[in-house]
Amino acid sequence: MRSLVILRRVLDPAGIVAHRRLRRIFVNRERYLIEPADHCALEAALRIKDAVGGNVVVASGQPEPDEDTLRRGVAMGADRGVYLCGERFEEADDAVVARALRAVIHELGAIDLVIAGATTLDTGQGQLGGRLAELLGWPHISGALSAEPGDGRVRTVCRRGSDYIIVEADLPAVVLMAPGALKPRYPDGVRLINVYRGNGGMEGVVERWKVDEHLSLTETSPLLELIGRDFSPERERGELIEGTLDDVARTVAEALRSRLRV
Repeated sequence: MRSLVILRRVLDPAGIVAHRRLRRIFVNRERYLIEPADHCALEAALRIKDAVGGNVVVASGQPEPDEDTLRRGVAMGADRGVYLCGERFEEADDAVVARALRAVIHELGAIDLVIAGATTLDTGQGQLGGRLAELLGWPHISGALSAEPGDGRVRTVCRRGSDYIIVEADLPAVVLMAPGALKPRYPDGVRLINVYRGNGGMEGVVERWKVDEHLSLTETSPLLELIGRDFSPERERGELIEGTLDDVARTVAEALRSRLRV
């Protein structure tokens, strides 16, 4: 069983402050995390590897520098990492990344299962997995809580409302894991050190592939254009009202009438 896991990274929300009055975002602590849903996807692939064997390849799913993310994935148990880079890939959106990942899959060959996160933590979008499945012509399952292969199919458990249902698809397929679906394992300490130092057979375990050279990818024009950011209005401070219940009710009613007159 050969799985490809798409890993992306995101800024730790604990270090970000949005200032509504100044209409700016301040990054007080630049610390990156593996996307929570992608983290679950990697754990699902590693559990499949533990159960039926095979190997796991992790690939970057965004143009930002995320080689550290791939190294952490290898330290957790993945066998190989593919870091996509290149000048023509710096402004890539999900449509371009999906085309690059399709080229990676064709280059690697014999991929049975692609696993990724269903949504992202920063924007809440979940386009990448669906776009990749459409380009490959493979079935895909979104919002999976678990994934198990068998008899040429993948069996997943998904949540729909308050119910849990079983969804199956023929392999090869794309499975998108829901955030929080599984508890990811910790990276192995020795393996983590070796993957950074290049010891213990970890030399070149994360390969750098230039999309415009190694993959001969020519379609690198993004479909989306960032035109700006919008901030919600700054919150107005409230007023503490004291007194009896009748006094509070009269004060609130008068405040509402004043606003209606305006």
